Amino acid sequence: MSNPAEAKTASSVGLGTCCLKGQASEDQVYEGLKIGYRLLDTASHYENEGNIADAIRRSGIPREDVFLITKIWFDDMGERAAPAFQESLKRLQTDYVDLLLIHFPGTNDAVQSPAANAKRRAETWRVLEEAKAAQQARSIGVANFTRRHLKQLLATCKESPEVMQTEVHPYFQQPELLELCRQKNLKIQAFSPLAHGELGLLNDRLLTGIAAKYQRSVAQVVLQWLLQQDITPIAFSGSPKNMMENFAVKDFSLTSQEMDRISFLDRGPNARVGFDPNLIA
Repeated sequence: MSNPAEAKTASSVGLGTCCLKGQASEDQVYEGLKIGYRLLDTASHYENEGNIADAIRRSGIPREDVFLITKIWFDDMGERAAPAFQESLKRLQTDYVDLLLIHFPGTNDAVQSPAANAKRRAETWRVLEEAKAAQQARSIGVANFTRRHLKQLLATCKESPEVMQTEVHPYFQQPELLELCRQKNLKIQAFSPLAHGELGLLNDRLLTGIAAKYQRSVAQVVLQWLLQQDITPIAFSGSPKNMMENFAVKDFSLTSQEMDRISFLDRGPNARVGFDPNLIA
């Protein structure tokens, strides 16, 4: 990706917006932009694209200085993908997005057709390729794809995906998927990098010990662990204090031994926060 905004955000924490709508969403993004966030992650499914556009305009920050991500939801895959993307652009009040993703590899209906899902993925990917050719999407990629879905896409696409956005945190590390992404030159973005509170990640004994050594928060240690793997974290918070803390991770580094010790915290699929895309045919 050669977009200047991507160069500015490649080593920074992105701001997730999945959990807020309306004025709360606008205020969150506005505060995030004031703090210094320049990578904003949204999706049509979040129902806040218009609020994010309002926040960018309210901030006075030029559109070209913001790296804006949106996604096509699985209900819009196939023949609905092209008009759905145009609707997103209209809500975002922009002529282009910096990154357009397929949000999910398919429907999570109880009864699925592998052939139908594969066809919808291929049709939707063509829409993304066309969006990039028309300069309405500066870069294109996928979210929540498994190794199987990604390999299938790579075998049939004209233009390869540039980004994989997937769940990654110390308790759920997906090493095989991430290795495939690196082999195929996909930039990795991590959503839910701090996991859910019920997992207790932020109270982990190893992480709290490392945080105490650096006089940092556990959240900052986790985000730095991702950044040092060249993974861009997409961290959600509605609190300006936490947003500021999450963003301020660039002036310390973890040792290689600490990076290795954190890698042993992986609990596998049982620590997944979101829906399991392996259930999609």
